[in-house]
Amino acid sequence: MRKFLLPLVLLATGCAAPPQVSPPATAPPEAKTAGLPFEAWEVVDSSLEVRIYRDGPMQQLGHNHLISSAALTGVVELREPRAASGFKLELPLDSLVVDDPGARARAGADFAAPVPAKDRDGTKRNMLGTAVLDAARQAVLSLSADGLKGGPVNYDARVRIGLRGEERVVAVPVSVEFAGDRMRIHASLRLRHADLGLKPFTVALGALSVRDDIGIDCRLEARRRI
Repeated sequence: MRKFLLPLVLLATGCAAPPQVSPPATAPPEAKTAGLPFEAWEVVDSSLEVRIYRDGPMQQLGHNHLISSAALTGVVELREPRAASGFKLELPLDSLVVDDPGARARAGADFAAPVPAKDRDGTKRNMLGTAVLDAARQAVLSLSADGLKGGPVNYDARVRIGLRGEERVVAVPVSVEFAGDRMRIHASLRLRHADLGLKPFTVALGALSVRDDIGIDCRLEARRRI
């Protein structure tokens, strides 16, 4: 049984099975803020971490995975009222780093176990492949929002996520702080695989699987464009 499962462990590091067959996501309502004047703030620094957890009775054969990137770029469009603000961001999928040792060391006990380099490389290949992110179809993940709710520090944004040639809308809590000509933005949330059009990986009747929830933490620093 173990010999049968070991080749499947490498597939588990891809973190998801092929997307579920489901109706296309409902298109968001047309933005009402597009015609309003805005002040452009350019993203100059970013940090993205995605946490994916192993599950099942034989989970010791897999790893928890920490996916990170510092390559998120784009523009925040600051409008008045502030709730009319939005953003347009992009993330090259090839910039994603799988299980960086330094990032894992900072992430706590769930990620304390080291992941061999060959497993990290295999995970990234599987993650970018057609069964998961399908980077050959769409190499850049897009994120955009027009309009926020709440304020003046904590907001709720409806974010359009472009991935695998499809677009889905998710609710994201966002905090915004200003320090001189700098804007700091933080978002921390959990999504289900289905929110991104994916299905959690599972083999051997669930003996080895990936937990449905995905932890996401994103920090941005933007500077007023002169």
